[in-house]
Amino acid sequence: MAQEHAHSSAVERLLNCEVPLRAQYIRVLFREITRISNHSLALTTHAMDVGASTPSLWACEEREKLMEFYERVSGARMHASFIRPGGVAQDLPLGLCRDIDSFTQQFASRIDELEEMLTGNRIWKQRLVDIGTVTAQQAKDWGFS
Repeated sequence: MAQEHAHSSAVERLLNCEVPLRAQYIRVLFREITRISNHSLALTTHAMDVGASTPSLWACEEREKLMEFYERVSGARMHASFIRPGGVAQDLPLGLCRDIDSFTQQFASRIDELEEMLTGNRIWKQRLVDIGTVTAQQAKDWGFS
């Protein structure tokens, strides 16, 4: 939904349109859900690329829960068309905030398990430790931020 927000924000600026406060909060909530989903997918598919498949399977389970939130709010899992110029398509369904809160309560420990599974994974370490190292001076010279 982040791309929907970018488009809607541009249209709202052009039209000098005010977004209701509740819609602003809903947008933030779903942009954060999108961010968590995208980061977990990117990290764990990277792990799969270097041979550590279990973390990816575990993350897919968590990502599925996030996609269900998308589906409940918009009826779609991928192209939600939920964030629109002027706000959002509709208010949140009853119980969704409670379910998102329940997800966040268990996700903290789940993300710790995923981290341990990756950083403790022998294959992941063998293929990534000391690969692409950069000194502090190189980082400065190359303009890393």
